[in-house]
Amino acid sequence: MTKGAALLAATMTAVGVAWSTAPMAGATAAGTPPTTTTITVQTDHTLATVRPDALGADDWQTDRESSTPATARLLRADGIRLRELNTGPWDDTYRWRTNTFDHDPITDTMDPSPKAVPWQSWASGAKKAGAQMMVHVNYGSTADDGPGGTDIGPQEAAAWVRQANIVDHDHITYWAIGEEVWGNGFMLPTANEPDHHALKTPAEYGRNVVRFAKAMKAVDPTIKIGVELAPFSSVNGKDWNDPVLAAAGDAVDFADIHWYNYGQGAAANTDAALFASTGRIAPTMAAIRGQLTANLGAHARQVRTVIGETNTNAQDPGVQSTTLPSALYAADDISTWLEQGASNVAWFDSHHGAYPDKAGSPDDPDGLGYGTWGMLSDGPQACEKNTQGQEVCEPPLNTPYPSYYGVGMAGRLAAPGARLVATAGGGSPIVSHAAVQRDGKLVVLVENQDPNASHDVRLDYPGYHAGPVAVAYSYGAGSTSPARSLVPAHSVQLPPYSMTELVLSRS
Repeated sequence: MTKGAALLAATMTAVGVAWSTAPMAGATAAGTPPTTTTITVQTDHTLATVRPDALGADDWQTDRESSTPATARLLRADGIRLRELNTGPWDDTYRWRTNTFDHDPITDTMDPSPKAVPWQSWASGAKKAGAQMMVHVNYGSTADDGPGGTDIGPQEAAAWVRQANIVDHDHITYWAIGEEVWGNGFMLPTANEPDHHALKTPAEYGRNVVRFAKAMKAVDPTIKIGVELAPFSSVNGKDWNDPVLAAAGDAVDFADIHWYNYGQGAAANTDAALFASTGRIAPTMAAIRGQLTANLGAHARQVRTVIGETNTNAQDPGVQSTTLPSALYAADDISTWLEQGASNVAWFDSHHGAYPDKAGSPDDPDGLGYGTWGMLSDGPQACEKNTQGQEVCEPPLNTPYPSYYGVGMAGRLAAPGARLVATAGGGSPIVSHAAVQRDGKLVVLVENQDPNASHDVRLDYPGYHAGPVAVAYSYGAGSTSPARSLVPAHSVQLPPYSMTELVLSRS
């Protein structure tokens, strides 16, 4: 299995992102007393209300474990209520009737003959687990199917809606038109997404979204139609999002954004740079909302922003992917997006196989010899040889990686119906998030992103009369899963690279 790391790396190199990678402050010399940070939880300052399907996970369509009850139980226990069938560029070559992928020069360079798990099996498993579903319809290889190159994509997509929602009663809600269509060669010097349309401009994509939406909603008017927007405003002076939205107009129900630490080079791949990347979420979300409002007017208020993919690094899953920083990042990343108004955030992905690293290299910080985008292992049968010829294998099937526990921390915080509320007084390296649950309990997540020093955190809850004791879930170095304990409600000590989630009740 592959996400096409080489092509994604080329994409990000072409983008030429130059975000700050300043080192993280806050480390103290060994042996010095922990510093104290006071966090004030502002329970009367609501940032967002969590949707029932806010937390999601992507499922790669060649992953035979994605539809099993064991996987469903693990993901649901993590708080995941949205399952997204997402196979990267292969989505734009997928034939749902035959459950096959068309050949394409782009995908053939990565894997010329992937074997898809039937989408019906995936949908059945997700439905039994009570999850909402999201799929990407083929926008790429259907474009030159008809006589004279007529695009049959809208009709093929509408037939899929009919089969899934009318015949099979799968109730698939979210239907994205294509996958990362902005990678079709218009913005970037090298295309990394299949698109057989003669005209590959964003305006043409937007016009086609209208055609798809009309055909698909004629079958089931309750579905939501999504457009693929770029996570950056422009590349080499070429804008994607504004022309797409202007052309698609009221056909858009949600915008699908894929978010990673897109920085380049060794400095951008440090833990500190990864943690700092969440600081770009608020301005990115503001820019997206601005684009929606400018192009869609009053309709923009009805359009959801879905973070359909997020993980540590788009280029190479070896960096941080199987280490403790991925857990800290996942909890902060997901919580921040939801606080900023994203309706749904999906972690990429449930399983993904091993990507070998060069043993002992900076790319191999944990010494495992591989990285993976998956939250759960594919088992010891998923073995690869690293660049030194050594075979590296994953642990037993469905063994959680640290990212699974970070996603779970976000899931406990952002339970359906919770009010995400503001916190004040933190700052690097102490990160905090909080939510008031529907039952009145207050959940507070605090992280220490300092790799060297412990930090004491004092917690104040003005307007919320908390009992003297909180239930704590702690995760850090040496943890095999979050440890549950009872702690004082107003203070917590965080070892280096750790996080603690407090669950408080009113006194």
